[in-house]
Amino acid sequence: MTLVFWLMAAGMLAAGAYAASLRIWPLTVIILALCWDNAIIAAGALVGAGDLLIGLSVPRYVAHGLLTPLLIPIVFWIAGLRLRAWVWILTAALVALGAYTEIFHLNLVLKEYGGTLRYAHAAASPPIPSIVTVLVLIGVGALLWRRAGVPWLCLGALAMFGSAGSGVFWLGNAGELVLIGSILATATVLRSKQARAR
Repeated sequence: MTLVFWLMAAGMLAAGAYAASLRIWPLTVIILALCWDNAIIAAGALVGAGDLLIGLSVPRYVAHGLLTPLLIPIVFWIAGLRLRAWVWILTAALVALGAYTEIFHLNLVLKEYGGTLRYAHAAASPPIPSIVTVLVLIGVGALLWRRAGVPWLCLGALAMFGSAGSGVFWLGNAGELVLIGSILATATVLRSKQARAR
């Protein structure tokens, strides 16, 4: 499984470079954080158990807790939808909840999986901020599919929801890569449509 995580890290790095080329800077930061997530999982066995791996692992959970909900306003902006007050209120509430669950109550234990070594939550609970974020993205994606004929965000968010709910550890990370790819594909198609309409 180590190779799988290295490949996903490389995929995230490429996606981050593409997001930067589109000048979607907040999305670029989120993608690079996901690249770090996969890279630390891939390198865990090489680093070995101990304080260094713990220190490298903490940013994974900080990023998930604080950055994942930011996908909501980013996707609204990409879709050309108005960023109403409720979007910012929901995002702020999810960030606060993510900080509470992922940072303030962070208790890491060593886990092995398919040759990988990582520190993970001692008592995993449903990641409510991530679940709500993906559900909102599914809704925005369905709206874009109906209005603009662009299905990628909806399909990518559905794939993320299914992979995260599968209970298979690496599928959740693969689902993140698919979701990011679908957001970038959506941004590219919508920009192309806008350019042709001018």
